[in-house]
Amino acid sequence: MIVGAGFSGAVIGRQLAEQGHQVHIIDQRDHIGEIPMMHGL
Repeated sequence: MIVGAGFSGAVIGRQLAEQGHQVHIIDQRDHIGEIPMMHGL
């Protein structure tokens, strides 16, 4: 289980799935990925 569906969470989730692992990604948002610096942080 991966908590956080930002760029890193999505990438590691995909890598683990490609290796045959069952992957569950959870996040407070309803979509995965985020453009870095999108919110001016």
